[in-house]
Amino acid sequence: MSHPPRRLLLASATVALAAGCGSHAASVDGMGLPVHRPVTQRELLAHPESSLVYPTSRLTRRVGADEQAQPGEREPDPAYAGVIATAPVSATALLSWYDHTLTARGYRRATYYRQSNQVNGAAWTVPNSNEQVQVGIFGSTTDVADSAPPGHLAYQEMLVSYRVTGPPPP
Repeated sequence: MSHPPRRLLLASATVALAAGCGSHAASVDGMGLPVHRPVTQRELLAHPESSLVYPTSRLTRRVGADEQAQPGEREPDPAYAGVIATAPVSATALLSWYDHTLTARGYRRATYYRQSNQVNGAAWTVPNSNEQVQVGIFGSTTDVADSAPPGHLAYQEMLVSYRVTGPPPP
């Protein structure tokens, strides 16, 4: 029995793979996360941006959730994965480190809507995707900040996947 040359088999496999990638590429964003189905916390955890922490930080705990549809709402609650940590650094130095680190990777600054228990924060858009890296610094009166060692600030770093279908917030 005669077998096709190995080079021909590899070329055929490459063409078949490329043909399949066209439809796959259209169904994922720039981070390889699904566009047409809910994103999971587990999928976000596969990316280092879900636990990118300032070098001298101490991890307090991990946080995250899967994307969840909300009855009567056009947009689901986003999937997210991240960490709450403390660091012996000022808020300015912390956000500057994130800005330098993420913009060096091609990320762009984005509008950040901080949580009510946060005093500062920033966000960066992940290129060609629905995701953002968000860093929020907790106020000194929160339970999270109360557990921080003296001289440390408490902060949250997360990779968030947004399924925005409506108009942007005001």
